[in-house]
Amino acid sequence: MRLPGSRVLCTIGTPCTMSAVGSTETHRAFVSGSKDAIGFAAFDAGLVDIEPGSGNEPRFVGRDGTHRGESLGVEQIEALWGARLRSSLGIRKLTRLAAHVPTDLAAPLPHDLEDGGLRRLSGLTFSEIRQSPLMDLFGLFDDDPRLGPSLQSQLFMYGGLGALSALPRPLAELLPDPRAFRVVAACAFSGHESFDNLRLGMQPRHETVPDRKNDKLAYRLAASLGTHGAALISTMLSPSFSLSRVRRNPELLTELRQKGTTMRRVPQAPLVTSAACASALVALSDAATAALFDYPGYDRSKILLWTAADAPLLPDGRLLEAFGTGAMMSTEKLDTLNAGRPSDERRGVGECLAPFDVDAQGTIVGHAGSGVLVTTLDFALRNFLDVTSIITGFGQSGETGGKAHFAGVGFGGENATIAALAMAREGHGYGINDFEHLVAHATGTRTNSRTDLAATHAARLAAAEDEGYSGRLPTMTVSAPKALGDGHSMGETGLKAVSEAIRYLLGEPAVGIPTLRRIDDELGEPAEYFRLERGPVRGNASGGVIVPTQGFGGYNGAVALRAASAEAFARYELDPDVVAAYLERWTEVRRERVEREQNHRRSRGFVRRLVEEHRWPGA
Repeated sequence: MRLPGSRVLCTIGTPCTMSAVGSTETHRAFVSGSKDAIGFAAFDAGLVDIEPGSGNEPRFVGRDGTHRGESLGVEQIEALWGARLRSSLGIRKLTRLAAHVPTDLAAPLPHDLEDGGLRRLSGLTFSEIRQSPLMDLFGLFDDDPRLGPSLQSQLFMYGGLGALSALPRPLAELLPDPRAFRVVAACAFSGHESFDNLRLGMQPRHETVPDRKNDKLAYRLAASLGTHGAALISTMLSPSFSLSRVRRNPELLTELRQKGTTMRRVPQAPLVTSAACASALVALSDAATAALFDYPGYDRSKILLWTAADAPLLPDGRLLEAFGTGAMMSTEKLDTLNAGRPSDERRGVGECLAPFDVDAQGTIVGHAGSGVLVTTLDFALRNFLDVTSIITGFGQSGETGGKAHFAGVGFGGENATIAALAMAREGHGYGINDFEHLVAHATGTRTNSRTDLAATHAARLAAAEDEGYSGRLPTMTVSAPKALGDGHSMGETGLKAVSEAIRYLLGEPAVGIPTLRRIDDELGEPAEYFRLERGPVRGNASGGVIVPTQGFGGYNGAVALRAASAEAFARYELDPDVVAAYLERWTEVRRERVEREQNHRRSRGFVRRLVEEHRWPGA
C-alpha cells in the first residue's frame, strides 16, 4: 500500500542561514569555491550592496563614503577590504573574552553582526519597525540591548522568517486559517545571554539607570527567554490587534472569529525544543509526528516553519569555561600541534577544527541560526511550491549510559538513525542502497570522529539486517559543515547539516571535510565504509542523505532525506492530475524560487519585508 501524499513531509525551498562564515549566499560561495565569496562577505559587513536582479553573476556596489554608488569587482573588494573581512569571519582568535575563559578560539558571527549589524541587515531596527506596517510591535524592538531582541532571537528571526522567501505568494493566501501554521524551534542554550539583564529593572525603585519611572520588566523578561525568538516569529506573522485599540473597542475581536467555527484565527503555539546538540532534529521528530497525526477534533499543521538558533558564547564566554580545555580547541593546543612541523604543514587558526583527522584535538563553539519550511507533499504539489527534498524518515533516542560527560560515547544512540531508516524502508520503500551520503555531526574531537562513523555504521548494519540485505554495505561520501569555519553551533547544528543535505539533493556541491589532511588511524573498521575527502562533494539530484546528531546527556536525532523527482512522486498516492500539472510547471516554479530567494537574501531589510508580505491580516 502506497503512502498518501498527505502523509509525506517535504522541504520547501532552501534553508536561510547565518553563521560565523556569514549569510546563506556567503556560505554557499565558500562551499563551492566561488570567486564571489569575498563580495558576499563584504555585503554581510555592510560595505557593499548587490544590484537587484543581477542573478548568478552578482554586481556589487559600494556603500561607504569613498566608494558610494561605485560598481566594484571582486578584485577591488579584495584589495580594499579582503584581509579585514577574512580576519573577522569563520573560526578565529578572539581578544574580547574575559580572563577566566580557558580558550581564545571561537566562531561568533562575523563583522558587526552581533553588535547591531544583524538587525540592520534584517531591517528590524526600532526606527524601521516604527515606520513600517509592523508599528504595533515597535515596543519589542527597542534599541536598548537590554530591551530589544537578544542575539539568539535575532538569529531565530533571520533564519526562520528568511525561509519565507521560498513561497511564491503570501502565506495568508496559502493558509487563510493561521491555525494550520506552526513555528518549530530548537536551541541548546536557552536565553542565558540575557540573564544579566534580569538583575535590572525588577522594580522601578531598584533601577540603576536614570529612568526609574518606567518598569520594563515585561520587556526584559521576554527578551531573556529562550522561547522569545520563536514567539517573535509567531507574533510578527499573527493577525495584528493592538491591545490599546481593543480596549477602546472590544468589538474588534470579532474579526478573530473564523468563519464556520468558534475557533480564533491565530497560529498554533510555537514548539521550542532544547535537546542539546540534537535539538533541531528532535524538534522535527516531535513536530512531524503532530503534523501527520489524525484524531477527531484535531487540526494538523499544514506548514511548519522549522528553525533553530544558538548564541552560546554570550554573555562573556562562560560556556567555554564550563567546557574546559579537554573537549575544546585552543591556541595552546594548536601551538603544540604545530611544534616541529614545516611551515607548509602547520595549521592556521581557521582550520584547527579537524574532524576525522589525527589533528582533531577539540571543538570550536559558534553562533548560528537557520530556518526552512516543511509541509506535506500533497500540499506542496497542489500549491506549486518547490519541493527540494522528501523527508523519508526521522527518529530520536536517549542513550543507555556510558556517556559520562562527553557527547557521542554512549550506547544506543544509533537508535535514532535506525528509526529513520526503518521509516524510510517501511513507509517509502527506500533501502540501505538509497542513502549514499552522510552529513556528519563532526565536532572536531577524535572521540566524536570515531563514534560518528561507528554509530552510523551500526545503524546501517541494523537496517541491512531488517531489510535482509546480505552484501557489503555501500560506501558513503561525507560532509562535515563545521570544518568550513562555522564551528559547533550546538542546538542549531542539525538544521545546518540538513541545509547541506538539501543542497546535495539539488545536485549542488556540498561541503566535504575541508580541514582533512591525514585520516585518523583510530577510526577503526567503520571508516572503511565512508569516503573521507577534503574537496566539495558532488551533489546527486536522485540521491539520499542521512543526517544524525549526538548531544550531551544522551540526546540523539536523525533524519533521512531523498531527492524530489517525478520518479519519487510516483511512489506515493497522489492525484495524477495534480502531479501532471505540477511536473509541467516545475522547471518554472524552481527557477522563480531560486530567483526569489536570491533577490531577498541579497538585499537589506528583507526579513522585515517578508513579514509585511506574509503576515495574516488583523484589525
